[in-house]
Amino acid sequence: MPIVKAASHLLLYSFAFGGSAFYSYIASPIAFKFLHRDQFSLLQNKVFPGFFAMQGFTPIALALTAPMPLTMAPAVALSAASASGLINLFWLLPWNRRVKEQRLALKEKYKDDPEELEKHDAVLRKEFGKSHGISLLFNVSHVISMLAYGIYLTKGLLHFIPK
Repeated sequence: MPIVKAASHLLLYSFAFGGSAFYSYIASPIAFKFLHRDQFSLLQNKVFPGFFAMQGFTPIALALTAPMPLTMAPAVALSAASASGLINLFWLLPWNRRVKEQRLALKEKYKDDPEELEKHDAVLRKEFGKSHGISLLFNVSHVISMLAYGIYLTKGLLHFIPK
């Protein structure tokens, strides 16, 4: 049954790596381009918890089900990928949401005073830009780490190919 374990592992890896890369670099930019900002924000609020959970927990499942012995390099790649997803899920996602909620509260509070709104919102826009930028950095880290693991996985799976 080693071939079944290897095939299952490869499918899980393909789902995790392909899903992260596709959503991050194809689907999300298209949605940003074609949806109104509020609609895009609602979409991301629904997608991101599951997306970041997948990024955080799938590398752990991959480490536990690897069809070959995990040496230091692939273990580090999976650890980095998992950490990137979990940091996004448990630190950066709540931070981004908190800033968005504060911005909505400001819009309500200063709906009749656009100058005051602009003054207070500038600080929150800067904070959102910072938290979002850090989140993007961890997302790139996840994708690169999964790509690195895929290279090690390919090398490890070569011994299943008959010569």
